[in-house]
Amino acid sequence: MFFSLKNKQLKNMLKKNYNGLLFYLLDNCIFAYDQLYIINNKLNKELNKINRKEFDSNVDMQYIGNMNRMIQDYLIIRIGGLFDKTEYKTKRGIDEVISFEKLFSNNKNFKEIKKQGIIKYIIDKRNNFVAHTNKKFDVPDSSKICDSNLRNLLKSLQKLLIESENI
Repeated sequence: MFFSLKNKQLKNMLKKNYNGLLFYLLDNCIFAYDQLYIINNKLNKELNKINRKEFDSNVDMQYIGNMNRMIQDYLIIRIGGLFDKTEYKTKRGIDEVISFEKLFSNNKNFKEIKKQGIIKYIIDKRNNFVAHTNKKFDVPDSSKICDSNLRNLLKSLQKLLIESENI
């Protein structure tokens, strides 16, 4: 019977089912990061032209700026969610929040990734502007995200998932 499994066995079984979802979310985050990098570079290039008083561009700055913010906000929400500690109990008492924090909180590699400055920055922006706006009102800086090692960290999280499948 399902409920007769030991807690460790049950946790490992549930963890394997969640790995696919987390891998999917990481793939989306890596794609979003790559797109943000492209858009942000385009935006910065155009802003530099404007600062140099070169007005020969036919680029729609409003569109690029909107795309930049939209991708940035998606990335912040999703990555913040990967490190979420929230417990959401349904009427049946099941915690439905799936995150690396819940599945790998004791893992040495996860702990190293979590303490990286860009991860802390993203979690802060998620909690104080993107997902929950408060009086702090500190707008995220896409260039800070793009100029970081975020893509490598996301790849490291994927590697962690792959390694945990072999448990």
